[in-house]
Amino acid sequence: MIAEQVHLFYNPQDGSGSVSFQGRESLFVNGAYQPLAGDFNILQAQLADIAARCFAPAGTVDPVTGADLSQVSAAGLVLIVKAAYDVMFNERAAAQAGA
Repeated sequence: MIAEQVHLFYNPQDGSGSVSFQGRESLFVNGAYQPLAGDFNILQAQLADIAARCFAPAGTVDPVTGADLSQVSAAGLVLIVKAAYDVMFNERAAAQAGA
């Protein structure tokens, strides 16, 4: 199963939210995943239920920085996604203001 789409729903008023994974069966062929015919399988979780969990197995490292990802919780991942949006939104706004 490969989650081809992941949706994070976040409520900034109280920090709650949910994540929805849309996956389907795939085969690894010639170095690439090939989705099989069929419907998506939906897996949903509430952030509160998974926030304290670390999902990356020991020895999993960030391919760019080499940081140990086995120590990053789901709550930490949410902070990273929020920071990415903040930085990228501000970069786009600055570029549009200068255009």
